[in-house]
Amino acid sequence: MAEQLTVRCQGAGDPVYLIGGGPAFTTWNLEPIQRHLRKHYRVCRWDMRGVGDNAGLTLPPDKPALSVWLADMAAVLPPEPVLLWGHSWGALQSLLFARQFPRRVRGLILSNPVDPALKSLEDIERKRYRHPHLDSLLSLDDMDTSKERRFAFREKIASYSMDGNQGWAYSAGFDSNDTNNTLNVRIWDEYRQAPITDADMSRLTPKLAQLIFCRGDVLMPENLAEYARTAPSAKRHVLSDCAHFPWEENPAAFYTSLSEALGQL
Repeated sequence: MAEQLTVRCQGAGDPVYLIGGGPAFTTWNLEPIQRHLRKHYRVCRWDMRGVGDNAGLTLPPDKPALSVWLADMAAVLPPEPVLLWGHSWGALQSLLFARQFPRRVRGLILSNPVDPALKSLEDIERKRYRHPHLDSLLSLDDMDTSKERRFAFREKIASYSMDGNQGWAYSAGFDSNDTNNTLNVRIWDEYRQAPITDADMSRLTPKLAQLIFCRGDVLMPENLAEYARTAPSAKRHVLSDCAHFPWEENPAAFYTSLSEALGQL
């Protein structure tokens, strides 16, 4: 299956694979990380089957979508052990792959990770940032129009940022083709049927180079508390002045932390 997938790589050196969030969300927004690392690493990313670059690829109706995504990963990644960086949902997908193929994962860096028990997703609608000043960008005449739908999409992305203006500007680059809501719900449902357990984390923690959290992330503090039960404090790094997209919000601190983590692998 994976030979059909569009995979985007930059640079040369040890391979690093970026596993994006969502689930069922684009990965083009991870391209700045590729640019930063490409002098020393071959950095690759791809949109999962059914999303973005690979939206036109079919999902077999008789197989769980998540199992297909993991099979795609197995085909895309080289046979030798590699480094995985997973963001948000991508942290869980990286852990799932490492659980299934432990010998093919050299190390894990998990950034703004959703916790395995999904406690950080409870009341997520309430936890997201509300930026009331954005409402003035929409008028009554925009109701039930494409402009309102576009606004709602961008406002949701902006709600993951502490700074409403920064989040709104960041959201301008995305459109409806960058996500698949039906597939998002399906993947979460399938994950709940066989989640990462404490026993899995005990086995996988030696592969963890670093867990990178942002103090302002909407997944906090539950995700930090949950990973604190299974990962030693030396592997947990909390950044200030950032929320869910630290490479945009506080790139200096994020890339310092990322470089330190890569240096340990």
